[in-house]
Amino acid sequence: MALLLGLSRRTTRVPLLLAVWAVGTAIPTVARAQAANPGAGTGLRLVRSTSGSRGALQGGRYVIEDPRSVFSADADRQVVVHFEWDGRPGAYRCEGRWKDPTGKVVLVAPLEYQATTRRFGLYWTLAIPQTAAQGLWALEVYADGEPAGTHTFEVVASGAPPPGRPVLSPAEIYRRGLAAVATVEAVGELGQMLAQGPAVALDADHLATAFPSIEGATSVRLQAASGGKAETHAVAAWHRRQGWAVLRFPGHGFSSLPRASVPAVGERCFVLNTAEDGTRVIGEASVVGQEPPPLARPRLSSWFAAGSPVLDERGHLVGMIAAASDEPLGPGAMLRSLSMRPVASAGGTVVIPVERLPKEAPAGVSLVELAARGEFLRPLSAHQRHVISGVFAGRVQRGGVVPMPEDQRTTFARGEEGVSVFVQWNPQEKKDALSCLEVYDTDNRRVMKGQPSKLKLRRGEYSFSTWRVPLGRLAPAVYRVDVLLDDAPVWRGYLRITE
Repeated sequence: MALLLGLSRRTTRVPLLLAVWAVGTAIPTVARAQAANPGAGTGLRLVRSTSGSRGALQGGRYVIEDPRSVFSADADRQVVVHFEWDGRPGAYRCEGRWKDPTGKVVLVAPLEYQATTRRFGLYWTLAIPQTAAQGLWALEVYADGEPAGTHTFEVVASGAPPPGRPVLSPAEIYRRGLAAVATVEAVGELGQMLAQGPAVALDADHLATAFPSIEGATSVRLQAASGGKAETHAVAAWHRRQGWAVLRFPGHGFSSLPRASVPAVGERCFVLNTAEDGTRVIGEASVVGQEPPPLARPRLSSWFAAGSPVLDERGHLVGMIAAASDEPLGPGAMLRSLSMRPVASAGGTVVIPVERLPKEAPAGVSLVELAARGEFLRPLSAHQRHVISGVFAGRVQRGGVVPMPEDQRTTFARGEEGVSVFVQWNPQEKKDALSCLEVYDTDNRRVMKGQPSKLKLRRGEYSFSTWRVPLGRLAPAVYRVDVLLDDAPVWRGYLRITE
């Protein structure tokens, strides 16, 4: 039930940057990077380390072609270990120290390197004699005398080592991903397109997309692989909070990809991103962490469009880009943003792991019923054209010809008296309406509603409306604020409340 917390309102009328990969070589290396804070003294941040028996340059970047951590003394001739760092460009004096299973340093390999970009990598190669000691080996790397990372691997006596997973070229990953991704369009009750975004095939009859790509729709259109269009009025499965929806389009014609788990933190993945003009481009990113519970979705280092498929180095589907868990703060766009636009949030974009998407989708429910349940965010009405702008402010200064919002910001503490919502009107036609302000939480539940008040809009007469929102009874979180005309939203903004 909505809380009527005494929102106050007043209206005043007045007259009119790309990283380049660098690769160095040295004799000896191996490792699995593990260090509490490697490279802290030099400003280096270890991104990852990888070992295998061979590597090659791909697009200016050194890639281990058979990544693994177990090697056979009689089947493998060498171990190649590749380290990647992020740090200041400049000269580095590096040293690789190989340790056998007893912990003894058996070989030291110095290397001087001039980094020209912040992101760079170096690799070492170690020959494996048949008499190599069995057990866990390690390569410790130092940069300018400071620890920069440690990588471990195992040497076994005989027998074939576990096969490394095949690594595909970016071109092959792009080809596979392109055959699996479609475009869906959310259509409103008047036939207008509300949103558009990519969708990825889960099987021969179902596609998954980001929830904002169907927000407010009464039907969803699919640009089919054959070139034609299909339409549905239902959703097979969904989870608003996690950010996904599954749509049923029997025989859609797109290829489904094998499923796999999201790579570990520090490892790379690929995203078949959709640009604003609808073209597909492949992007590379690293897994850099995850959101806090309860969602705990993995985070990537770069920004991509919601709904874009995420693939690993084998071309397997590991997830889908989600809309940011915290909506962009501040005023919302006057027109609903297309889902193809990159979704920015602190720390990059988040991924919906493919394991959280259903393998078998039920019959589902109609989009109309979904809206009736309150799952959809209502799109801004056509009357949004009467709004010039809106802001959040600590207070509104009155007394002059024009009231002025002061201390504009999007984050407020619960202990503050309140936040002012300041909206400027530029009527495009004569209209008498009831205006109101509502506040919603991240689950789209209304938690606050003000009393409606009369508003007279006249073409050519600028005016201003202000509301005061009390903060003491709002829990720390991100909230959506809607300004309504005749029960339809015309302005939208987001603010964060802290303790």
